[in-house]
Amino acid sequence: MDDYKFRYHQLKMEYEGYQKITEEKIQQLSSENIQYQKNLDMLSNVILISNYINSNLSSNNIISMINDMIIGIIGVAQSTIYLFQDFKFVIKATNGTKESIKLTNKCKGYISKKKTFIINSKEPIVEDPQNKIAIHSRMGVPIKVGDKFIGYIIVDHPHYNFLTDFHEIFLSSIASQIAIALENSMLYKQIERAAQYDALIGVYNRKTFYNIIEERLASGTVNKYAIVMIDLDNFKQINDTLGHQFGDKVLIETAGIISSRLKEEDIIARYGGEELILYLNCNNDERNIYEEIDEIRNAISNHIVSKEGANTSITASFGVAFYPLDGENLERVINSADKLLYKAKSEGKNKVEISQMFIKESLTAKR
Repeated sequence: MDDYKFRYHQLKMEYEGYQKITEEKIQQLSSENIQYQKNLDMLSNVILISNYINSNLSSNNIISMINDMIIGIIGVAQSTIYLFQDFKFVIKATNGTKESIKLTNKCKGYISKKKTFIINSKEPIVEDPQNKIAIHSRMGVPIKVGDKFIGYIIVDHPHYNFLTDFHEIFLSSIASQIAIALENSMLYKQIERAAQYDALIGVYNRKTFYNIIEERLASGTVNKYAIVMIDLDNFKQINDTLGHQFGDKVLIETAGIISSRLKEEDIIARYGGEELILYLNCNNDERNIYEEIDEIRNAISNHIVSKEGANTSITASFGVAFYPLDGENLERVINSADKLLYKAKSEGKNKVEISQMFIKESLTAKR
């Protein structure tokens, strides 16, 4: 009988031992499964952010949008994205307060070495009593384009030990995506600018000018506007005698003189060669247009262009036409302005020729 009892207890102990091992194994597998699920979620979120970045390259708010996504995905209280510009850190996006995102000397030490860091402290790392914020967990991950250090992501949480190595892996992946986004966004903007602006003088090109004006006209808010055609006098002679680089400088400085005297809603573009074109909004009053353009003409004629010891003065001729007086659409108004420009050139240059229809209407209005 005693043998049976002994055997029973022995089997029971073996069973309980196997049961314990099995439970531990199940718990281990469950933990591993949870970790795999976390890793999968993290990868999924990185892909989500990557796709979002790629579809929003043209957005000026892309950094702020990514910052919001970091807060939502990681579950941190604060996230701040810094970029290194002009030898200092510039905050590009944050949801924190000035006090709560303050960088401690310890943080600055890690940043100076361009290192990833995790700081967990039972005492507040930083705090903002006014807004009842106390940070006990902070992580910083550098943003790099290749080997070039360009910024940091710093995230905060009020709970001690909240941020771990797991979050570091995720945040490092996001930092890489931000670096790619910034690089692609800069390339996108360079390509976009190249397509819209004249490469030499930095004003809109002819195609963009038409696109912008047609978009404005389609809005139905434009009742009157003026088109000004401008041609630099004797420009070929300047190129032939002083060289094309000097001629380029003449174009650049002339465009600068004109641009500095335009209102915010006015538009300047290079029409072709040494010709420029202006769109002037006349919704409120067009009566001062002649005086404004003549002031520009006068400023150009008083300007001296200098380069490598060579100096020259320049002049320009102007043709000014109005919608709807000189044409029922943009193309016809431009044609009218072009004819007036030709008249200014043929009658001595360095003058402003304005629409006769406009002059007649102005005289009628005064009577």
